[in-house]
Amino acid sequence: MMIVKRAVANTVLVVSSLTLVACGSLGGGPQSDFKGRIYGGAGLLISKLEPENNGVTEFSVDETQSGGGSVVIGYDVMPRISVEGHYSALGEATFTPDGSIDYQVAGLSALVYGLNDERDRARREGFSIYGRLGGGFLQNDAELVPFEQVNEFHLLAGIGAEYGLSNGLAVRLEGVSHDLDAQYVQAALIYRIGESGSRRSRPATQRAPVTPAPTPATIPAETDSTSSLVITDATPLDSDADGVVDTADQCNDTLAGTPVGADGCTYFDGAIEGVVFDSGSDVLTLEARSILGEVVDVLNQYPQTRITIGAHTDNQGSGESNLMLSKQRAIAVTRFLVEQGIDGSRLAPRAYGESQPRQSNDTAEGRAANRRVEFNLL
Repeated sequence: MMIVKRAVANTVLVVSSLTLVACGSLGGGPQSDFKGRIYGGAGLLISKLEPENNGVTEFSVDETQSGGGSVVIGYDVMPRISVEGHYSALGEATFTPDGSIDYQVAGLSALVYGLNDERDRARREGFSIYGRLGGGFLQNDAELVPFEQVNEFHLLAGIGAEYGLSNGLAVRLEGVSHDLDAQYVQAALIYRIGESGSRRSRPATQRAPVTPAPTPATIPAETDSTSSLVITDATPLDSDADGVVDTADQCNDTLAGTPVGADGCTYFDGAIEGVVFDSGSDVLTLEARSILGEVVDVLNQYPQTRITIGAHTDNQGSGESNLMLSKQRAIAVTRFLVEQGIDGSRLAPRAYGESQPRQSNDTAEGRAANRRVEFNLL
């Protein structure tokens, strides 16, 4: 009789080792950035199934490798920890001369995330490694093969890698073992519902717009009995009516209604420092989101203003890939502004790739300066 075995002792050893590794990496995350979210997903898998022959000579295992699929639903309970339920159809092991045993498993696991930036981990964004610990139930059905199932309940363990995007989508690749007679490797697509959490703000930059300067009060007239001269304090001159007095205005010819900074120069006149991305991706950094929040404030203050959003890269990589990356980044900035309530008709994303460097790409400093996003008035 075939035995569907449960090598519990060995599994406990594996689980204990993974637990020690996970606990050793635990640490505090930025709780203000974390927001628990429900997620679901599905994947395809390749399995290895090894039922024990147990001395039965009339049957021998013919094929142990099979394929199947899985579905999951989970909840992010802490910056490092998610709880997840899953159901997987692992396929079947076949026998000579004839017959098969198929495997289905259902279980509940805890996923422990690590080896990535703390803020990205709290939002489940970027690349991370995770360990899986849990328990489950295995169901077997046989065709033409007598079998006995031992210990329907089993422990499970796994390890995987996940890459999450800011829009809630994530891709996984992981290996999972249900005791010793059922293991599989799977690729899965996950989607998290809702926003990923709060974003930290930083103090306003020097380029923040200024409100029109108040008109100083007139000093009471001073007269004497021998003169008819009245002495008053004149109102500071603002020749271009941009809200910045001439003595502080470095651009004294801006058109009325044009967004300006504290220096009186056009706010949207090129690159705004700090609007950068994670390396090689279109994921905005936390600082970039804070700075773009200031751009939102300016656009709300000047509701008739329309701007272009031009994304540029350095020359690392092929020209075609750089052009595509700059397109993705321009769209990411535009999407962020729209999500903050800015009408999309006021925004024109444009991609330039590596075609318009502002410094030499021969140095690290020059390449960093060329990786930029520029804002200009339409």
